[in-house]
Amino acid sequence: MGEHSVELNEICLPIRGDLQIMEVELKRELSAAKNAFILEINQHILNSSGKKLRPSLLLLSSRMGNHGHEKAIPVAVATELVHTATLVHDDVLDRASIRRNRATLNTRWNNKTAVLAGDYLYFKAVSLVDALEIPQILSMIASVTQEIWEGEVIQTERCYDPYLSEFDYLTIIRKKTASFMSACCQIGATLARMSPEARKGLSNYGLNFGMAFQIIDDCLDLTASPDETGKSTYKDIEQGKMTLPLIYLVKRASKKDKQALINLFERERQEVIDLLARYETIGLSLQRAKEYLIKAKDELKVVEDSEAKDALYQLGDYLLERARAAAPADVDSKVEMMI
Repeated sequence: MGEHSVELNEICLPIRGDLQIMEVELKRELSAAKNAFILEINQHILNSSGKKLRPSLLLLSSRMGNHGHEKAIPVAVATELVHTATLVHDDVLDRASIRRNRATLNTRWNNKTAVLAGDYLYFKAVSLVDALEIPQILSMIASVTQEIWEGEVIQTERCYDPYLSEFDYLTIIRKKTASFMSACCQIGATLARMSPEARKGLSNYGLNFGMAFQIIDDCLDLTASPDETGKSTYKDIEQGKMTLPLIYLVKRASKKDKQALINLFERERQEVIDLLARYETIGLSLQRAKEYLIKAKDELKVVEDSEAKDALYQLGDYLLERARAAAPADVDSKVEMMI
């Protein structure tokens, strides 16, 4: 996964300075706590830093106009805090032990501490945005957070349902993942005072990019190792979550194999991997992700050419490389042709 991070850094060159300032501001915000225990938790969070993909989407979008860019950095900090809060809560729900190659908060301490830490991060984000006195941006943050939580609730309610439909799965990932990436792009475009058409195009770019991102991430959960992803893998099946490769597997399996899928969530990992390979459902899922990436790039036609726009195009290629990492040859020999 390291090579993807290098590539991501290169793609984000137009906002390298912004990201560096954002990192300083993020550290300053989390180091401002006066309680020693909260400071210890916040330091653990800072030491588990991720790719900053969502803030990057916001900052790149904000670079496409000529206004309000100075306010993009504190909002980017807020989006990273919101994203981190969702991950902390996810780790509690999933009983995950590793995140970004470090122990999760719930493992390092306990579930209660992790839940409270996630709440703390979210309200810290709200406070940051509120201080800017831009009600429209605060409303966007509140609205998308509600979407994320709705997606989480729906997914939790549908756990251990082997007949979850593709439509319902796409609804869940749209709410949980894609809506936030869409909001990041829309917030950046709004701060840049771009035209309504450009704002809509960037919002749709983020939505389609986010759909592709989550489908690929779900494939990685089935095929990659913790060393490759930096987090616990094969957790979706253990937690009873139906993802797109599994949904396609249930659809395509023979009558005989469908019997084996009755107890899908209790099957050994290699048995499931073998079935996924037999029915080529990793490749099918990645093809679906590629369709979303094509849509995402198409939405950028309404935006004027710039280095930031080029970077958004290249982020789609970055995801395709991530997709190839999700499909080693021993899982699906045809995936290279499909993506």
